[in-house]
Amino acid sequence: MKRILVTGATGVLGAALTRELCACGMGVVANFYSNELRAVELQRETNCELLRADCSNEAGVEALFAHQNFDAVVHLAGWNRNALALATSPELWHEILKSHLDSSFLVCRAGLQHLPHGGQILLVSSRVGLQGNIGQSAYASAKAGVLGLMKTAALEGRERGVCVNAVCPGFDPESGGVLSSIQRQKRASEELLPSSDARVTFTAFASWFLRSNSRMSGQILRPDCRI
Repeated sequence: MKRILVTGATGVLGAALTRELCACGMGVVANFYSNELRAVELQRETNCELLRADCSNEAGVEALFAHQNFDAVVHLAGWNRNALALATSPELWHEILKSHLDSSFLVCRAGLQHLPHGGQILLVSSRVGLQGNIGQSAYASAKAGVLGLMKTAALEGRERGVCVNAVCPGFDPESGGVLSSIQRQKRASEELLPSSDARVTFTAFASWFLRSNSRMSGQILRPDCRI
């Protein structure tokens, strides 16, 4: 049975993916940090394993991978707070980059070190990292950095036989709680598949990708389109 680590598993997309992978018979280790109640509910629902760790902390990530035999990792952990660039303090900037980019680096580095030949690392980025978005300068920069990290890690993982890719999910209104109603409507209208549910498209694509043992690497994947 394939053993998959899902970080940020108590988030909207992380929980949906955990449910889908467990339903497909995968062995899922659901990582969480702050929302213990939601993690326990997810475990009760899916029978997944739980591991608490802060993925933006080096020691936390090392503990996450210690004595574990993962075949694949999906990294979703991270939080965001919107602010125009002019209103973004250096402290907020660094906090958001730490949450998304530092954590992606630490998880990716650990994955390259510990995953077996044939292992898969799937980093979750965002369309915002490709095209930007008003009020999300720090988040967009972090997610763009994830794409650069993925490209480099894919090259470095080639000799180890570990594939590294990034996925840019469609927009999910529940995940965009920090956006205004006008911003949410605008983001939803940008979907390449109108009226698509990001949780459905993301979980279906990620589940298929992991179960297929694809040897694709170094790619930016878009589950909200037909390409």
